[in-house]
Amino acid sequence: MWRFLIPFLLSGSSLLAAEPVFDAIDYATPEKYLTAPASLGDQAKIKAQALTLKADSDQKTVSNVLDWMNASLKYQADLAYQWRNYDTVIGDGCYGGCADYAIACGVLLKSAGIPTVWVKTMDVPWIWTLKRGDAFQTWSGHVFLEVYLDGKWVLLDPGAKRVYPNYSPEMRILPGNRFAYHKGNDPKTMIMSLQWEDWKLQTRAYFSKLDPRLLPVDTVASVVLGKTCFVIGNSPYYQRLTKLAQQQGLTVAKSFNTGYDTYLPLAKGHILYIATHEGQPTVPIATLEKYFPNASAGIKPGRITIEGTEILFIELPREISINEKRNQLEQERKQLEQRKAKLLAK
Repeated sequence: MWRFLIPFLLSGSSLLAAEPVFDAIDYATPEKYLTAPASLGDQAKIKAQALTLKADSDQKTVSNVLDWMNASLKYQADLAYQWRNYDTVIGDGCYGGCADYAIACGVLLKSAGIPTVWVKTMDVPWIWTLKRGDAFQTWSGHVFLEVYLDGKWVLLDPGAKRVYPNYSPEMRILPGNRFAYHKGNDPKTMIMSLQWEDWKLQTRAYFSKLDPRLLPVDTVASVVLGKTCFVIGNSPYYQRLTKLAQQQGLTVAKSFNTGYDTYLPLAKGHILYIATHEGQPTVPIATLEKYFPNASAGIKPGRITIEGTEILFIELPREISINEKRNQLEQERKQLEQRKAKLLAK
């Protein structure tokens, strides 16, 4: 079913943009999606390059396009927040993120005869963070492509160079636990993250009012019944602490070494194992004491209880990495050769 894209004025911006719409694509008429807007680049140059990549089969054409882009472009993170189309991406020889990479890939595929649609997504954990009203420091989403290959619409992640053939355009949860919310044929009017400030306004407005019944269950907001254990440690140490906790008959709810502002509050009232190396815990002291005041007093004795939370600091000797071992052996070999040389010189 067709829906009209009703324009709205983004707050604080003079840019008129289409509100995100999920079901505006006419999948029964793929030829509608062979043409790209002029705003996405010089059509003659795009066509000329696409013809050099076109193969006997659709799948081989897609592979050729991705191989050529991979060989021609380098990643440059600071370009991720400014509008860039095919001309600027190819002219600069670099891309800033999934959005400009998908734009360049999409127009090449269209010009090579493969109908293509852009798909905007946001990560489900980010959406729940917004809807819970929790603070966040990053915006986390991704741009996919829907492409018409061999008589069927499939999903393409151009950055990952992966096609998903068992796909239906009706699916909302895409690979990487990402929620699809906007599809279209014109990335510029869709508003990509390349239009950074406008994109943030659009994204926040859309997901603030999104019906939460469309999302998977919010696992972070789950409540563990009875005392359980949380583990903080890097690999391979968190595996050891997890095993130790299980040997004590505890259920490990979460092991982590990032996302402290999310998981430390969940550990309150439970048991918290923290790996330390030479007396230094994995988690920064200031972050730990933000949720458990004076927790550092328990490092030396190895345990402390704060407002019903039992915190165990478990000292583990830091393992030498393979590279460190290799360097150590190389240094010992050189020392041995120096000793031999001195003996022969006498």
